Amino acid sequence: MSITRELWLAILVVVLVAIAGSVSIHAFTTKQYVEEQLYSKNVDNASMLALTLSGLDKDSVSLDLFIMSQFDIGHYASIVLQKADGEIVSAHRNKEQINADTPAWFAKNFAPDVKLGIAQVSEGWGQYGTVYVETDTSFAVASMWRATQRLIIGLSLLGLITGIIGGWALRFIIRPLNGVVAQAESFQKMRFVQLPEPRTLELKRVVRAMNFLAANSKKIMEEENTRLDILRYRTQFDDESGLANRDYFISILKGQLAFRDSEGVNCLFFMRFTEGNGFLRSPANIRKKRIRDFIAEINDSLTLHHHLFSDSRVARMQKNEFAILLTEAHNTAEISNALHGACLSAFCYEGDPKVFQSVTKLRSDDSFSDALMRADAMLDEAETTNRTEPFIEAILNTDNSLVEEKRWEHDLKHAIENQDVETFNYPVLDVNRHLVHYQCWAGVNVDGELRKNGYYAHWARYLGLLPQLELTTITHLMDTIKYSEAISKYAFLCSEQLLVDSALLSQLYARLDADKKVATQLCFEVRESTANRFPNEFKAFCNALKARECQVGLKRVGESFSQLLNVQELGLDYVKIDSAFMTDIEFNPANHAFIRGFCSLAHTFGISVYADGVKRPDHKALFIELGIDGVVSHIEVIEHLLDD
Repeated sequence: MSITRELWLAILVVVLVAIAGSVSIHAFTTKQYVEEQLYSKNVDNASMLALTLSGLDKDSVSLDLFIMSQFDIGHYASIVLQKADGEIVSAHRNKEQINADTPAWFAKNFAPDVKLGIAQVSEGWGQYGTVYVETDTSFAVASMWRATQRLIIGLSLLGLITGIIGGWALRFIIRPLNGVVAQAESFQKMRFVQLPEPRTLELKRVVRAMNFLAANSKKIMEEENTRLDILRYRTQFDDESGLANRDYFISILKGQLAFRDSEGVNCLFFMRFTEGNGFLRSPANIRKKRIRDFIAEINDSLTLHHHLFSDSRVARMQKNEFAILLTEAHNTAEISNALHGACLSAFCYEGDPKVFQSVTKLRSDDSFSDALMRADAMLDEAETTNRTEPFIEAILNTDNSLVEEKRWEHDLKHAIENQDVETFNYPVLDVNRHLVHYQCWAGVNVDGELRKNGYYAHWARYLGLLPQLELTTITHLMDTIKYSEAISKYAFLCSEQLLVDSALLSQLYARLDADKKVATQLCFEVRESTANRFPNEFKAFCNALKARECQVGLKRVGESFSQLLNVQELGLDYVKIDSAFMTDIEFNPANHAFIRGFCSLAHTFGISVYADGVKRPDHKALFIELGIDGVVSHIEVIEHLLDD
């Protein structure tokens, strides 16, 4: 029971006791006062009547008529005239009548008990008899009841006003306590908020202790984040450039080739600069600054053209050689020319090295060594022939014609209008191989064949149709869950284009609100890079989905998880480690240390950790030891399955 409700109950009890006590005191006091006043009236009336009767003839009939007339015109309960010898000369009594509005219990307990007024009637010099006068008390009882009613109503109103004022005052007084309760509840969600200290001494001590706990917990989380970053940087990054090193990039490339959609246009960019005028032998601080400036130009160019690909990874392969992996890329010629321009901007002084670039497309049957060798051979050829422009593999220049663009626009719009979409569903299993949820990949019918997301995503993004296509797929998924009466959960990966499209998000939220039961079976994911690029939009996205009881997760996690602002406040339910970290996991002790630390940090936030890109079923003991909660299973692929 809330404090406010308890206060109201206390006020109600106090008011009832006050009313009962006040009414009782008032009634008994009034009764005594009325008894005194009516007794005085009885005595006065008896004296006046006796004086009048003493002056009259002592004819019994005349006396009776006179007394009867007095009885009729006055408010008397009884008038009795009795001779000295005890004979009753006249006796008139009025039957006691209680006012209809006066309760019987009140009259019984609070009616005044008034003594008779007694006076002597004389005859000459002797005593004729005695007159007894009793005033009617019914009007007094009725008046006392009306006064009591007014008292009860007044005290009730006073109690109500007191309760309202007390409730308002209590709400003001305990507002800091409500804040402490909200703060404690936020701790359950790993949100370490601080509160201003109130004036009330007791609450001030509580708030101060809670703020200390919040600050200390947040400090521990930040220190763990920093430690994890340092560990990852030492094993996976090149110190001079700040980029991923060769081993880490090869892991990324292996993961891309082995576990991700191979139907998309995924490209490998190689850049190599020559020795120039002793550039690589220049002082370390100068060389480091020039290389960092070069990387900054590359990153700026990628940011400027981010609408042409879904994800990017940049690495330093050798001292003078850099690689970029772009997934679901569109118009690679424009991207490569922009990167070439960034290279020329970074090395534009006399004596600076020349930069050569090759661009190759990853094939579904490529191994990582095949892809690297092909890109390296093209780069060697570009350097041998002193090729000034990027050397782009011919296959990448065959599908960007206007006719192709119109065909794709027609096919994708047709799929949206007719909901000609489907999902590929992979089971996500915990370490005991129990189903957690299905990982859903969008699919579209193209030329009568169901194609995975990677096959059309670059065109959908280029044509601005990707968010609408994703919303159509989510709607199709919700309908399928509803009509098949499936009970499992389904996770859908959302693009950054959907995340920043407020109009389509409003439509999504409206559809979730329209079918709340199905909404609770949906999990929504975004890439880690997307969450870092749009932190405010992602936070709003998380809050909106959590309010609708949907689960929220991050995909392709590991590279920049610790850079997410206030990750503990996002309410994430789970994350999926990038497949790059799971490549050759049994032979990579450096990744063991990183994943163990990452899982520990995520579990501290109350977040489950699932590993993406697992093909072998014999790693259960290793996953348990590392702290991984489950895997996105590529062992038991289940396509188009929505029947539990």
